[in-house]
Amino acid sequence: MVAQAMVCRGTSVRRVAAQMGVTEGALRYRLKKRAQREQPDGRAKKATSVDGYEEAVQAILERLDDTRVSGGGGRPAQARLVYEALARDHGYTGSYRAVVRHLGRRYGKPRVRALRRVETPPGVQAQHDWWEERVMVGGVRVLLYFLVGVLSHSRARFCWVSRGCDQLAWHTGHVELFRRYGGVPLWVRIDNLKTGVSSGAGPTAVLNATYARFGRQCGFEIDPCRARTGSDKGKVERSVRLFRGGYGDLLRQPWGDLEALQSALDRRSTELMRRHTCPVRGGPVEAAWEAEKPHLQRVPAIGEIFDVVVSRPVSRDCLVSFEGRRYSVPFAWVDRDVEVLGTAAHVVVLGGGIEVARHARGTEARLLLDPSHFEGESTERVIRPTPLGRRAELQIQGLSSPSRTNLGWVPPAAALSRSLAEYADLVEALA
Repeated sequence: MVAQAMVCRGTSVRRVAAQMGVTEGALRYRLKKRAQREQPDGRAKKATSVDGYEEAVQAILERLDDTRVSGGGGRPAQARLVYEALARDHGYTGSYRAVVRHLGRRYGKPRVRALRRVETPPGVQAQHDWWEERVMVGGVRVLLYFLVGVLSHSRARFCWVSRGCDQLAWHTGHVELFRRYGGVPLWVRIDNLKTGVSSGAGPTAVLNATYARFGRQCGFEIDPCRARTGSDKGKVERSVRLFRGGYGDLLRQPWGDLEALQSALDRRSTELMRRHTCPVRGGPVEAAWEAEKPHLQRVPAIGEIFDVVVSRPVSRDCLVSFEGRRYSVPFAWVDRDVEVLGTAAHVVVLGGGIEVARHARGTEARLLLDPSHFEGESTERVIRPTPLGRRAELQIQGLSSPSRTNLGWVPPAAALSRSLAEYADLVEALA
């Protein structure tokens, strides 16, 4: 355009080419093509595999409430959804790229939605997510799971390593991250994994009942991300990428056990916080983290981490059912609901928020009884079980009546002991 304007003002083509640093032939060719108002090569007018499906595409876009058709404020439909609907409902056999080109020619480029950048106040939010890596531990290369946590305000990042990512590891990892934070934030943003969300996503998600109970116990609210929206937890997503690079040399080394690896990860986290800058406050992340600590809630004194919590009624025989087994509880809780927690080693029964029974978990036995649960005085609501008779006591002790009778002839221990004076008198009498 500049060359054409200069030529129109009387400057020679040779001089214009020299000033622009191109050959005269190249400049004359471009001026000629521009003068002829270069026409398209005709490929845009060629038939495509979408020809004949225009009405079907229109109907699909209307059904998907596409903004290019409805004119509303929603999001444009994904070309992949249009392609799949064409192939499934209308027998389309063409390519996906042909659908993309058709949408571009027919409806133009869709509008771009701007993203809202949000920065939370100190102590309000943390973001947690898993990532996995194979590491040499104890001479064996094993798959390890790393729970990454970041405080959204200060960008303080920590990592906790585990051999699994089940419900028990999920809860334990939260507690370990809270201890490293120096407190508990008001909200924890998570992905829609099954240990956190039972169904759905985002604000309408149905939370995992055990995780929801754990959140209430620790004092934080659970904030699941929207479906397929990684930007909702962009800080922890970036942390995962950062850890893969910043911790990469540690993960390529052999380790004797997980404790040694965890100690090295904690030291590296401290080093990175000293080197990186907090974008909100400026200065090192470590300084921003120290300023955020006073705004965090106190880490609760959690005795045992549980991975299952259910409510169960107590039957008339003082038993509750849990994981295919039956466990005894004090008879005073008959016909009432109790809360059963499954920890790493025990089944803990809570009544009114207080522990009333504890049994070993995952045993071969299917019925676990504590005789003390059937003893005690009657309450206003429950009459105590019938006391055991003499025969029942003998059978429980594994005795018969004759053996009990024979045992009865044994004098008590007090009668078997004599004083030294009595022994001295006997000796003198014998002498």
